[in-house]
Amino acid sequence: MLKKGKIGMKHINKMEQEQFDLNESYKQSLRNKKERDNKGPLDSFSDDLKNSIKKNKKDPIHNKIIGIVDGDVLIYRACHRSIKDNLNIKKTFDDIYEEVKINTACDEYSLHVSGGGNFRKELQQEFLKYKGKRRDKPDNYLECRNYVIEKYNPIMVTNYEADDTASIEAFKYIKKNQLYMLITVDKDWKTIGGLFYNLLYNNLSAVSTIDGIEFFHQQLLTGDAVDNIPGIEGVGPVKANKILQGKDLKGQFEAVIKAYKTHYPDDFMSRLNVMGTMLYLIKDFKDHSKWSIEYWKGYINGI
Repeated sequence: MLKKGKIGMKHINKMEQEQFDLNESYKQSLRNKKERDNKGPLDSFSDDLKNSIKKNKKDPIHNKIIGIVDGDVLIYRACHRSIKDNLNIKKTFDDIYEEVKINTACDEYSLHVSGGGNFRKELQQEFLKYKGKRRDKPDNYLECRNYVIEKYNPIMVTNYEADDTASIEAFKYIKKNQLYMLITVDKDWKTIGGLFYNLLYNNLSAVSTIDGIEFFHQQLLTGDAVDNIPGIEGVGPVKANKILQGKDLKGQFEAVIKAYKTHYPDDFMSRLNVMGTMLYLIKDFKDHSKWSIEYWKGYINGI
C-alpha cells in the first residue's frame, strides 16, 4: 500500500468509507454464519480486519459472501503437490479446493480458469513478450485442467485469463452491492479491490478501490516481472513509491505520464497505452480494447 502523504481529503474520505463498508458487511456475514455448524479458520482473521475499521455501516450489503477463486493457481498447486508426494492428481485437486473452502468459509464459490489464447499476446511490441519468462507447465497439467473443466465447469472464456473473468464477476457484484472475496495468490487481483484472501499466506485483507488504483499506478511504473511486462527500466517499488507519494489519483497518473515521457520521449504514449492494456483487468468483455491514457484520466476523475 502506498503512503498517502498529503493525498486529498476527498480521496481519504472515500477510501475510509469503502473500508468501513467492506468491513462491516463482512462482519455481518460472519455473524450470520455463526448459525452454521461447520465454520472454517476464517473467523481467526476477523479481528485483524475489524481493527482496521473504526466506523460501522448501518445497512449491511448482503448476508452472504461469494468466493471468486483463482482456479489456475489451484491447478498448479495440485500438479506440484501430486508430483512431489506421488498422489492422484484428481483427488489432490479436490482436496486442495476443499481446503480453500474450509479456510475461507464463503457461502458460494465460482471457479475461474484461463481460456485458450490471450488477447494480450496479440500486442506485439519489440519491448514486450508477455509471460515469456514463465517455466514449462508440469507434466500432469493438462490432465488436471481437463478434470477441473469436466467436474467443476469453471468460468472460462477463450482469449481471456482467469484474472479477467474474475474481475468481470467482481464488478458485476459491485453494481449489485454484493459482497465477494477474491481468493488467489496473484497480486494483480488487488487492482480489483474488495476482500482479498491470499492463498500463500492464508490471510485476509480489505482492499479499497482507491488502494487498487494506486497499486495499478505502481504497476504502470514497475511493470510485472512475473508476466514479463517491463514497465519503466530501472523503476522498482521504492522508486515508484517516491514518484507517487503524496499525490491524489489524478496527480499520481500525471506523474506516471511524466515518468514515461522522461524515459521514453519518442514513444511514451504508445508504450504507456500498451502497458496499461497489458496490466488492466477488464470490467466487461468489451473492455479489453478500451484502455488508453484518455480513458484512464476519465475513469479516475469519476472516482
